[in-house]
Amino acid sequence: MLDDSRRSLLFFALIVLQGSTCVGCALGEPYAQAAPRTTADPTQQQRPAPSQRLTVQSKPPPGHRAATPLRDADIDWTANPVMKVLGRIAQAGVDLKYSATTRVDETRGRYHFDCSGMTQWVLRKAAPVAAQAAAWKLPRRPLAADYARRIAKAPSNEPKHGWQRIESLEDARPGDVIAWVKPKIIQSRYTGHVAFIALPPVRVTGYSDAYLVRVIDSTSLLHHDDTRQDHSGFGLGTILLVVDTDTGAPRAYGWVGLQWRAFETQIAIGRPVR
Repeated sequence: MLDDSRRSLLFFALIVLQGSTCVGCALGEPYAQAAPRTTADPTQQQRPAPSQRLTVQSKPPPGHRAATPLRDADIDWTANPVMKVLGRIAQAGVDLKYSATTRVDETRGRYHFDCSGMTQWVLRKAAPVAAQAAAWKLPRRPLAADYARRIAKAPSNEPKHGWQRIESLEDARPGDVIAWVKPKIIQSRYTGHVAFIALPPVRVTGYSDAYLVRVIDSTSLLHHDDTRQDHSGFGLGTILLVVDTDTGAPRAYGWVGLQWRAFETQIAIGRPVR
């Protein structure tokens, strides 16, 4: 019998090899398990020099971690309108579920949505101009790839239509939206993933281009250090982001932090300002 960690990694690998679905999008309840943790002794591993870059095709060697801890107790749920809405869900949500159809009843603490449904619902409450811009000329609600492309077109020097693009990951702050397009290696009807940043990104020790980021999203496949141990949908988890060393812009993501490889794709970070 495989333990939870090995089974999670095996299933994650099969996703990529078979192209059966998008990583982190509607993978099904049976696999919503705790993200695997390494058991290797970090003292027995040789760490690379701090200037070394991360190879995205392979899992980082054991012994690396966030330069400073990512603690949910440090999240400021009142930092801005977006974080206030997310904080209400975190506090009052009792019926949380990943669902392609958005069903929300705040009086009963019911929040059913997928990643893009959650993003649109939160933005309509906290930044309606940005929500409207994301849906502009679309025959349906915006999906993850729509957010990635819309944010990529936003100016970085000043807000426009409710959005300001954040070029460097180090400039990202809580409440910002991060979205990416499904990597070409994965064949799926899903378009990518979208989430909110919960804490400022923290550099990974030993690398000049790798960061761990605490995110808030809706998913059925857990990230590393995930809060969704008994449900799918709304929750928090930690992902890995690899950046371009010249611009600081994210160029690859790791769904389970440092526990597995990263995927190169189009990634955009945007600040919904109104």
